[in-house]
Amino acid sequence: MPEIVYLDLCCFKRPFDDARFDRIRREAEAVAEILEAVQQGRLRLVRSPAHDFENERNPREDRRLATRIWLEAADLRVEADPAIERRARDLATLGFGTLDAFHLAFAEHARAHWFVTTDDGIVKRAAIHRDKLHVIVVAPDGLSSPAGGNTQ
Repeated sequence: MPEIVYLDLCCFKRPFDDARFDRIRREAEAVAEILEAVQQGRLRLVRSPAHDFENERNPREDRRLATRIWLEAADLRVEADPAIERRARDLATLGFGTLDAFHLAFAEHARAHWFVTTDDGIVKRAAIHRDKLHVIVVAPDGLSSPAGGNTQ
């Protein structure tokens, strides 16, 4: 059974960032590889109401529409419920921002193996609270691919 991955919305935005910077280029390529693995059935992608809420707030229509198309590739959908709201509140007490806490709670609820983000703050905070999380938090280029190795 393919592993489940939850991409923070910033991952969907990475392809639009300035690829002249090595890190941005590496992460954009890694996100493309993750989405390709989803398309090929080697990974399963989660979509949540937090994705839709955050994406609809994007003032750039081209980016909002592209992200919506990429989110359509998700074969797992998680809906809001009181347990997720409680978990998000718990995660917020650990120092995660409100929306980040909701993304993490949705990822955990979907039983995602990985929560992928380009946000260094989330990665650092997750490392501190690793024992309190039920998902592995990584940068896109730190995700182990289903075929072995890294997506780099």
